[in-house]
Amino acid sequence: MRKENFIAKAVRYCREHMWCSFALVISASILLIVLMLMGYLKNEYYNYLLESTYDTEEAMLSAVNKNIENQMENYVSIGSSIVVDGGLVTEIERYLSKGEEEASNNKLMRSALKSVSHNSSSIAGVAIVDEDGMIFQFDRNEVGTVESKGIWNDKNINYATDIFQDVKEKNAANVLPRYMIITHPALHPNIKGQGLIHIAFPLKNGYDYKNMKFMLVVSFYSQPLQSLLKQLSQGQRDDSIQGYIEDGSGEILLHTKEEYIEENADKLLSDKNLIDLKTPIGNYGWTLHGSIDGNILKSKVDAMYHKAILLYVLGIIVILLVLIWTTRKILKPVDVISQSITRVKSGDMQEKIAIEGTNEIWQLAQEYNEMLHSIRKANRKVEEQHGQMIESMKMKQRAEREALESQINAHFICNTLNAINYEAIDSGNYKVSVLLKKLSNILRYTFDQKHQNVYMFQEISWIEQYLFLQKERMGTVFDYEIDFDSDYDNWPCRKLMLQPFVENSILHGFEGRKNGGYIHISGKGYQEYLKIVIEDNGCGMNRERSNIINEIIQNPMLAKEKEVGIGISNVVTRMRMYYGDKIKIQLETEEGKGTRFIFILPEPEKV
Repeated sequence: MRKENFIAKAVRYCREHMWCSFALVISASILLIVLMLMGYLKNEYYNYLLESTYDTEEAMLSAVNKNIENQMENYVSIGSSIVVDGGLVTEIERYLSKGEEEASNNKLMRSALKSVSHNSSSIAGVAIVDEDGMIFQFDRNEVGTVESKGIWNDKNINYATDIFQDVKEKNAANVLPRYMIITHPALHPNIKGQGLIHIAFPLKNGYDYKNMKFMLVVSFYSQPLQSLLKQLSQGQRDDSIQGYIEDGSGEILLHTKEEYIEENADKLLSDKNLIDLKTPIGNYGWTLHGSIDGNILKSKVDAMYHKAILLYVLGIIVILLVLIWTTRKILKPVDVISQSITRVKSGDMQEKIAIEGTNEIWQLAQEYNEMLHSIRKANRKVEEQHGQMIESMKMKQRAEREALESQINAHFICNTLNAINYEAIDSGNYKVSVLLKKLSNILRYTFDQKHQNVYMFQEISWIEQYLFLQKERMGTVFDYEIDFDSDYDNWPCRKLMLQPFVENSILHGFEGRKNGGYIHISGKGYQEYLKIVIEDNGCGMNRERSNIINEIIQNPMLAKEKEVGIGISNVVTRMRMYYGDKIKIQLETEEGKGTRFIFILPEPEKV
C-alpha cells in the first residue's frame, strides 16, 4: 500500500511541476537516442566482429590445412620407413608356419611389432592384415597380449580387410597405391577419448609388391592433428569457433569437441547462423572445416550491449536524483505561489499573490496578477464566442439535413428496386431478381458521390455487372470475358473510369449485329504499372473517326470542338488528373475487325 501511495505521489508531483516533466522528457529523449545509437553500434560491431573473425579464420584455415598436410606426410613417411624392412614379411611367414598358438612365437611376433612401433612416439599400434583378416597386432596402450584388447576387433576389422581387398585389386591392375587411409575407428575402441588415424601400407612379397599377401596398418595418435584443429578456435574460451575434419563419406573424423567425432557433418551445418569455411586437405579425400557460430558471437555483443545500457540508465537515474534535490532546494519559495494558485482555483478570482522576496519571485507574482485580470476579460469574450458557436452548429446541422434530403431520390430508387426484387423472389422469378440486384448495385455505385476514388476490384466488379445487364438486354448480340490479375485488385483508380470505353464497344461496335460480338477486358501488372486492355471484334472505326479519337485522347478539350467523344474526353481528363502525365492511352482499330483501347496506369500521384 505504501508503494502505491509513493508512486501516486510521484506521478502527481511530476504533473504539478513543469520542471519535473521537462526533466523526464529530456531524460527519456536522451535514453531513446542512446538506445538507438547503441542499437546501431551493436549491429555495426556485430558485423565487424563477424567480418574480422571470418577473415582471420580464413587465413588460419589455410595455415592449419598446410600443417595438417605436413603432419600427414610425416605419418606416411614414418609408415613408409617401416614397410621397407625386408625381414618383416619373413617374420610374419615364420609366425604363420609355426602356428599362432605357440606362446614363444606370439612373443617373438609381438616383440617385432613393438620394435617397429618404436620408430616414432606418434605410433599407437601396428597390425598385420591379410585377406582373411587380422594376423597379429600390437597396441602400445595394451597391458597384456590378449588380442581383444587391441585397436582392431571383430566390430571394426572389416574396415582393414576392405582396404586390403581394394589394394589387392589395384595391385592386380598394376596401380598399387603407396598407402591408403583408414578413417575408422576414429576413436580407440577400449580407451575413451583416444583419437586414431590409420594408414595402410602394402608389404612387398619377396622383392616386389606383386601378388601381395600382407598389409601393414600403422595406427597413429590423432593428438597432433587435434592440436592443429584447436588453432582454429584462436584461443576462444567459448564454442564460437570450431574446427573439424570431414572424411570422404561425410562423417566427422576429427573435431575440437570429442562428442562430434564419427557424427554426420550435415547435422552441424543445419544451423542457419553457422558460417562454414572449408578447404580440401591434400589428396586424402578429407575436408577441413572452420565453423563460426553467429549465435555465440551475437550473444557476446548482446552481453556488452546490455551492460552499456545498464550503465547509461544508472547514469540517467543519478542525474535525475541530483536534479530533483537541487531543484527542490532552489524552487522552495515557489511553493508559496502554488498555495495561492490553489485558492484561486477554488473560485476566488480576486485572489492576488502578495509575496515579498527576490526580484524574480516578485516579477512572477506581478505577472500572475495580470494574468488573472486577462482571464476575467477572456471569460467574457468566451461567453460571447460560445453563443456564436452554438448558432454556427445549428446552421451546419441544417445544411447536413438539406444534403441528406437531396439524396433521397437516389436512395428511393435503390430501395424501390430492392422492394421489387423481394417481390420477384416471392413469385419465383429469380432471373429478374438477379437483374434487379445487379442494377441496384450499379445505381448505388454510381450515386455514391462521397467515394470517387476506389480500387480496381470495385471498378471491375461494377463493369462485370454492367456487362451482365447489357448482355441480358441484348441477348445473343455479344459475349464478354474479364481476365484480371488478382495481385493488382487494390490498384487505386477513379470511379466509372472504364465504362465509357466499354459502352463505346456495345453501342458503336456491335451496331446492327445480331450475334457473334465479343468484348475482352484484361488487366496485367508490370511492377510499378498496370496494363488494362479493352478490345472487341465489332465494326471498328474508319480512319477519320480513329484520328479524331486519338486527338481527343491527346487533348480532351478538342471533344467540344469536334462534337464527338464527349464521354471519352471526360474520362481521359479525370484519368490524367488522377494519374498524372505518366499515364498512356492507346487506340488500335481497323474498320471491320474491331477496336482496342490500351491503358498503361502508373501509381497515382500523391497530393
